[in-house]
Amino acid sequence: MSSAFPFKHVAIIGPGAIGLCLAVHLARGGRRVTLIDHRPDRAARLSARPVRLHSLAGDVEATIPVRLAPDTPPDLVILATKAHAARAAGAAAATWIGAAPVLLMQNGLGVAAEVARALPQAAVITAVSYQAANLAAEGEVHHVAHLLTHVGYEGRPPDAVAEAVAAMLSAAGLPARTEPDMVPVVWGKLLVNAAINPVAALAGVTNGAVAERPSLRALAQALAEEGQAAARAAGVALPYASAFEAALDTARRTADNRCSMLQDLEAGRPTEIEYLNAAIVRVAEARGVAAPASRAMAALVRQVSARA
Repeated sequence: MSSAFPFKHVAIIGPGAIGLCLAVHLARGGRRVTLIDHRPDRAARLSARPVRLHSLAGDVEATIPVRLAPDTPPDLVILATKAHAARAAGAAAATWIGAAPVLLMQNGLGVAAEVARALPQAAVITAVSYQAANLAAEGEVHHVAHLLTHVGYEGRPPDAVAEAVAAMLSAAGLPARTEPDMVPVVWGKLLVNAAINPVAALAGVTNGAVAERPSLRALAQALAEEGQAAARAAGVALPYASAFEAALDTARRTADNRCSMLQDLEAGRPTEIEYLNAAIVRVAEARGVAAPASRAMAALVRQVSARA
């Protein structure tokens, strides 16, 4: 890691599954970590006991302070909220973020631009992570997929700060690497998520069922192919030949996972549909490409979410 960017103090905004997972790994790797929560009651409860992380490698825990704002300025901020909350969370924290680099852990399209507008003084770094975690209870997480995190910028090569972020994650046991341009990587995960998540969420099934049930697989295929057509129209070179095959592979490798959109619908929370299928519709239709399955899926998720 570059000595110019030691990241001794890391603030993580959002004590959800991914935020807690990152916090435990970084704290156990020797970083000073502060979790940031906008709810004082939950912050007090989380601070009062260790955060527990369950994984196939075993169970670990770490005691991590949870605050409304960090006691001292952080060297790095990790924004681990859902996509629809990222801009507001960044703006609310702007006074203490200052010029610290901000690593985004959101899924979907358009988050980096929104956060960059809210934090004009900060370097906004995009992460596309294939780590997956589910909340078992408040302060308790199941780490269900331990895969690569891609780090960099959308539209330009990585710099020393991005390289240092990737090195920090890898040193904490979270494998990471920088990419020459994050746009294809963002789109690569976008199309996989857009094919799996709303189908699994509306059907109330795990990811594996999307690959195995013919009716769900056919719907995922229509969504993946529309997304690939939108990417082609936007001039994006995807990191794979077939979005549908990539989605099937991901669904099978994460067969037991209950995707975040399913968890959001069940809990009555807003979903990330505007940054997934609805974003694909906006890109496609702006370029004269039809996306009827994606448009219908976005409408259905909005309707179910509104009733929850």
